[in-house]
Amino acid sequence: MTTLAPSFPTPAQARRGVAYIATTGFFLSMDITLTTLLIEPIKREMGLSDIQIGLVQGTAFGIAFGLSSVPLGRLIDKGNRVRFLGVGLLFWIAAMVTTGAASSFLTLICARLVLGCVAALLIPAAFSLIADLFPPKGRSVATSLFVVGQAAGQAFGILVGGLAFDALTAFQNAHLGAAWGLPAWRILFIGAALLGLVPYLLLARVKEPARQEQKEHHATAIGAARELWTYRRLLIPLLAAMLFTQITMQATSVWAPPVLTRQFGLTPGQFAGWLSAIMLAGGMLGALAGGRLGKAGQRQGGNRRVLMPAMTASLALIPLSLFGVLPTIPLVALFLAGNIFAGAVIATLGVIAITLNFPNEIRGLALGSNVLCSTLLGTATAPAAIAMVSKAMGGETMLGFAIAGLCAPAALLSALCFFLAMRQGTAGQDGRGTTSAQRSLTEARE
Repeated sequence: MTTLAPSFPTPAQARRGVAYIATTGFFLSMDITLTTLLIEPIKREMGLSDIQIGLVQGTAFGIAFGLSSVPLGRLIDKGNRVRFLGVGLLFWIAAMVTTGAASSFLTLICARLVLGCVAALLIPAAFSLIADLFPPKGRSVATSLFVVGQAAGQAFGILVGGLAFDALTAFQNAHLGAAWGLPAWRILFIGAALLGLVPYLLLARVKEPARQEQKEHHATAIGAARELWTYRRLLIPLLAAMLFTQITMQATSVWAPPVLTRQFGLTPGQFAGWLSAIMLAGGMLGALAGGRLGKAGQRQGGNRRVLMPAMTASLALIPLSLFGVLPTIPLVALFLAGNIFAGAVIATLGVIAITLNFPNEIRGLALGSNVLCSTLLGTATAPAAIAMVSKAMGGETMLGFAIAGLCAPAALLSALCFFLAMRQGTAGQDGRGTTSAQRSLTEARE
């Protein structure tokens, strides 16, 4: 039975809420980036192989992220999302401290499992909250602001982490025994954990908004899954497209720093400045562009127009996946910037498509399903797969060729799936003969 939605929060309340939620995304993205940045010193101190690094960075994090996403998505559809985020942040802080204190490969794996579960909670909860803070006509831009916060956090993590690592290393070399003899990378993880208190305190100021646009109330998960299945003609190709994009983007997020270190002999501090700049510019501009394109598409033609830029961006990722085999640093930087921009456009538009086309009572489940597919089959497998392909091709020096060989085909498949989603998406029925695209347009006009 359809229920009448209460009014949305005031614009001031909505803007304040999305600002606090985006800040949470900023800090958590910054922490995730630190692990990528510090792969080489962690690997050296703990004697890890590339495959073990892939298991820590991708497999452990991705399995936890993926397997917990659907049950957490279901909880988000039923419970207090702000309270869930607060509890998740406390676990996040504990896991970051554990990473900094880790003495074994197994400890790193356990910490990453916890971080994966918290990340699986953050993303659907954040987007679900944003959808209840803003009416459909303002949702695309608001969604892009959260992605902007994540992009800024990634850039900040690279910049501050790289510069701080080099500075701490130099200080410790000049003052033996300083900072209790802890390596620089361990200090950075503990410091990042303390910064996690900032979003925790900000979230305490966010009031759980009333749920909007509820179509049916489901007492059981089976009922929610059945309703979600009615949207399968849009859902399946969309989830597949996001999965293949995630495979491509993992190469950038995990293996770009090792490529720069191995191929050009750079330290984290030497590339932190320009890499953080292109991550910030590419991520923010891509997210904002995705939000604007989604808003324009919603006005002009529903699902088809929303996903067309995502398909175009996927096609662009095919040549951009060659960044690891380029001969000069400026070319690598240019291709990485394009890679990050295209990935942010796709990530933003994919989430916008879900928030516009799925009713509130299954929105968290739909977002959780997206996380499940993208992380369990993408994040969990791509880093280790690239490492194994590189080893099969001749060792660590073949890392760039392994990235290109795996990611370019994945980008092509992503574009194909977005095309199928555009063709099939408008056929999803809401049970009354009304398509999801038609309902979205009606809501936007209201």
